[in-house]
Amino acid sequence: MSRIAAGAVVTGLLLIILGLALGSVRLDSTTSDEISHIAAGMVKVLHGQLDFHRFQPPLWDAVLVAPLILDGVRVPRLEHPDRVNAWSLGRSILYRGGHDSHRLLFLARLPTVAAFLALCLAVYAFVARQTGRREWGIAALILTGFCPLIMAHGRLATVDVATSLFLFLAVTLLIRLVERPSALVAFALGLTSAASVMSKSSGNILGPVFLAIIVLAFALRRVADAPRFFRLFALAALTGLLFAEVAILGMASPQYIRANFPELSSPIARMAVPIAEGVENIRAIHLWYVRGNDMPQFLLGEHRFTSWAHYYPVAILLKTTIPALLLVLAGVVAMIRRLPGRSAGGGETKEPSRFAAVACFLFIAAYLIAAMRSEISVGARYVLPVYPFAYAGAIIVIKEAWSEVARSRRRMAALLVAALLGWHVVENLVAYPGYIAYFNELAGRKANADRLLIDSNLDWGQDLRRLAIWARRNGVEEMTVHYFGGADIPTDMKGIRTNIWYSPGPDALPSGWFALSRHFYRFSESGIWPVDYETYLQANRARFVTTVGDSILIYRVP
Repeated sequence: MSRIAAGAVVTGLLLIILGLALGSVRLDSTTSDEISHIAAGMVKVLHGQLDFHRFQPPLWDAVLVAPLILDGVRVPRLEHPDRVNAWSLGRSILYRGGHDSHRLLFLARLPTVAAFLALCLAVYAFVARQTGRREWGIAALILTGFCPLIMAHGRLATVDVATSLFLFLAVTLLIRLVERPSALVAFALGLTSAASVMSKSSGNILGPVFLAIIVLAFALRRVADAPRFFRLFALAALTGLLFAEVAILGMASPQYIRANFPELSSPIARMAVPIAEGVENIRAIHLWYVRGNDMPQFLLGEHRFTSWAHYYPVAILLKTTIPALLLVLAGVVAMIRRLPGRSAGGGETKEPSRFAAVACFLFIAAYLIAAMRSEISVGARYVLPVYPFAYAGAIIVIKEAWSEVARSRRRMAALLVAALLGWHVVENLVAYPGYIAYFNELAGRKANADRLLIDSNLDWGQDLRRLAIWARRNGVEEMTVHYFGGADIPTDMKGIRTNIWYSPGPDALPSGWFALSRHFYRFSESGIWPVDYETYLQANRARFVTTVGDSILIYRVP
């Protein structure tokens, strides 16, 4: 495929992906974590109080709120930032400041949409370069851009997709540094590595991943000039450190530094503030990582405060399209068969793409092991960074295997890959606009999805505005609402009198309409409340009517 033709196809695909992302999120209410990221970004950018919402490094949150700050949104300095709830403050910023909350939310989501498109383009460029064929790069772009899980979070004011972008760029730039070392690649490697760590604490996975990839490169004799490679790698490390210095010291207020790092208050000692800040972020997230969630977590009908080692593999199996799973499985099988470094004909191969593919799967293994050892199991989004690596690595290996197939069978193999890609795209289009609640056919009926996974896998509060639309269309003027998410009920339900509900019982449900988040319906079985919703609704003789969007159940109470 020529450069011009490939450019036209890539541009067209990106425009379709952009249209699907913006169109699907148009009516999505504020999800549970978006308000916390908005609050964290505003406080850290405007007042340099980096100890607010300590679990979250500041970089991407600062990017998310840049459009809001340029639009004139402000937040007062916090007297005791460690005592302020980020979710409460975020709701106040969006809904209590006299602004158009829907417009502010749209502005805060735009940087993530840009990161989503950049991730698609990065995957395309990497695979096209490694395979030497733009068609295979387009295949990887399709897997990435039309992946329901990536698209679900590629439209929200959160950090998962941006972190995935920075991690993908960092690892692929390290691969590039091994293959064709240059100062420019080293400089970009340093920037993207620092951006990964400063956007989400999981970015620290780059340390062991880089070590494994460098060892692999030397084991496979990919490094032609070791002294030059290490000089450039040192340049990358220095670039990342300088970027962190500029970003953190530029953001942190003098008051914050004096209060949190009094021993680093002198001009020279301040150079150590970014490192100290990173250590504090790691400490904060580590406590959460090993302690578990504050509320019960859920998997396949079971609630517990700690995690399951198999949570993320199960979530991936249920939340990824079947054709994508088949293609990745084919890639893994082909890679395992080729690990000894021999081609199908028995001759030794020197293809550099072999190293790139193995590096991708090394990242996946490291990330999944880290996730499976944690005590946090609240969403497949926590392992979202493995997806672009899985898609890129699988396509690279499939292309290698395809090249070794007899010419008479190549057309059939290519058609099979194309058919799976088409199925993948159809899955995305059928899921529109409910990408957050997407489950593949292995989950069975969509109505039973909350028996398998909840929280950000299904119901993150995205359908409150759709509830208001449903109420107006059906002439509902008043209803009781038990809602899970980050939106403000009076704002998104404007024009509908709402009675906000907090738990099943002890009082009886008022007669009339009752709207219930599916998250709370299933969460009620954890034992946190005296009675579960199934029992409570039966006791109140509530009749199920319909489901609004994918996440809000509607009942009629006599």
